Amino acid sequence: MNTKSLIISQDLCGVGQVSMGVALPLAAGLGLTPYVLPTALLSSHTGGLGANTYLDLSSEMPGILTHWQQLQLQPDGIYLGYLGQNAALQWQRWLPKLSAPLVLIDPVMADDGKLYKGFDAAYVETLQQLAYRATVLTPNITEAQLLLDEPLVALTEPSAVMALAKRLHAQFHNAVLITGVPFHKQIAVVGMDASGETLALAQPKEPGHYFGTGDLFAAALATGLLKGQRLRQAAATAMVAARLAIKATLAADADPKYGLNLAGVIPALSKQLP
Repeated sequence: MNTKSLIISQDLCGVGQVSMGVALPLAAGLGLTPYVLPTALLSSHTGGLGANTYLDLSSEMPGILTHWQQLQLQPDGIYLGYLGQNAALQWQRWLPKLSAPLVLIDPVMADDGKLYKGFDAAYVETLQQLAYRATVLTPNITEAQLLLDEPLVALTEPSAVMALAKRLHAQFHNAVLITGVPFHKQIAVVGMDASGETLALAQPKEPGHYFGTGDLFAAALATGLLKGQRLRQAAATAMVAARLAIKATLAADADPKYGLNLAGVIPALSKQLP
């Protein structure tokens, strides 16, 4: 079987196992050929590690993508994570110029009913336009509501989250997985595939908050899909990846601010993937 290739475009943090620091080792370790396009370089992630530096790399993106076109790269997948306004605008221009069977967009911009620092209505609008180019969307509840211009309200019933996923599917005509759905003492993923078949998967919620779990989920999902798994199976694989990483972080008694411990994740997933 030919090795599948995946463009990964998101920020790179020097400290903190999140974003590109999670996605790149996972995709490469599971046998994909990654094409890496960082959108920004940060001294650390922004979750409690002090005043981080931030270098916007979006001005380099057109030159990089032009070179890739000259190389006649034909990626099997594109995975867009945390972008920032300038990088999102670059992808708005460039995504129509690229052809890939899988375009997974994790519209990282908000949680718990509010936008992340530095994002505004213009950024939401840009991600709404990008979402039409996705074959798979992986928002959390707040991000899903923003994509639909709906009020930002807490949803506690799985039926309400499924209805939200159905509205996303109807609007953007792609597969949808709403992530991080709280359900009693579990954490769930709720959504539907491109044909409209619904799915809901849950697993026990581990104590605490762990940076990078969404990045790991999306990267594992993209990898599973490129390895031939159906959406439900790939989502289940991605949930296993997130739980294994959290358990390894807990077992190592590591400070969760520094991101996830990936020890054991790649060997475990290798057994589940073709």
